[in-house]
Amino acid sequence: MRNESVAILDIRSNEVFFSLGAKGVNGTFVISNSHAEGYEGFSNGVFLDEKSLRKAVHNAVNDVRKNYGGSIHTVYVGVPSAFVSVITKGHTVSFSSKRKVSSADIEYLYESGWNDLAVSKRCIRRSSMYFSLGDNRKYFSAKELRGTATTSLKGGLCYYCISETFYQTVSAILGELGIAEIKFIPSTLAQSVYLISEQKREGYAFLLDVGFMTSSISVIYGNGIVHEETFDFGVGTILVALMDELGVDLATAEEILSASNISGGAVPGNMVWTNDLGNLQFPVSLLNDIIKSSLDTLCEQVDGFFEARYKDKKTSGLSVNPISLTGEGISAIKGSKEHISKRISRLTEVVVPDLPYFDKPAFSSRIALLNMAIADGEKRSWIKRFFYGFGGEKK
Repeated sequence: MRNESVAILDIRSNEVFFSLGAKGVNGTFVISNSHAEGYEGFSNGVFLDEKSLRKAVHNAVNDVRKNYGGSIHTVYVGVPSAFVSVITKGHTVSFSSKRKVSSADIEYLYESGWNDLAVSKRCIRRSSMYFSLGDNRKYFSAKELRGTATTSLKGGLCYYCISETFYQTVSAILGELGIAEIKFIPSTLAQSVYLISEQKREGYAFLLDVGFMTSSISVIYGNGIVHEETFDFGVGTILVALMDELGVDLATAEEILSASNISGGAVPGNMVWTNDLGNLQFPVSLLNDIIKSSLDTLCEQVDGFFEARYKDKKTSGLSVNPISLTGEGISAIKGSKEHISKRISRLTEVVVPDLPYFDKPAFSSRIALLNMAIADGEKRSWIKRFFYGFGGEKK
């Protein structure tokens, strides 16, 4: 593609977003073309209507193509956590004598670790929580340990496996559009690396991504995800609760949620919400109670996740470090940050892309995906230039 742009397809639980983007100056991005399209979504790790997904992807890709003069050969697809399983492994390789660690050694560590797992799943990416050498020095970046002499190399490794249904479905849809190459990227991994600083990730960091139909909690250490769980909860859950409790339609429920804010305490009993037409009224206290009660479902699930995984762990960071909140649900449910923090007794902070216009939780997954796709594209281009420059075959 022209101007070293990359194409990304961000698949959320009720919307797909296709765009072409390139690196800008000072950590910014230049998005030349983009299109968002709604669809029926997914639940319990299953697309509710594959025809709806196919139509949405076709519309999004074709709309961008219409305004773009180049060819799109490769697409980076963001895979939601509902379709990703994370496998972690501590693995060590030993050398016959002391030697300097090379890129080939790190590659062998990953490959032999994966082979030891002997699983039949399709691995789309791998990363590390940390590396350590024979003298137990710990490193969080492969760059730091290259060239360091050691007799052994150890890593806390993470392998990200994709649901075969997701892989086959999305591959077939993009194949119909003539896309020659598809690169899958775990969405929550991309968000973790982009939204949370390296310093915070060198302790335990937490990311709660609240979407429209699903949400996920991820525990991050270094450049890897330690544990992750997806819940069938999102903005849609609260809209359904409002519709059921109040007997209103979807448009009215959306109007109520848009006007609500649950960050404060009790509200006066005589305070009422009135719709735009002026023909419907509900006590604000009732509306807030419905929203809070629905959001409590997610809080209980997050609490249960930590209780099940980390009840007996003594690491202070597991209870002290804040939970980073992002996703379209954080914007749609005003006051959710304060309510979640109070309900689960943990510090929370909202994380967003540090970019003008895109500095909203709803844009986190698409910008994080673009960031990782550009980094991957630069790495691949460098490898090609390296081998071609030294007489290798150009591909």
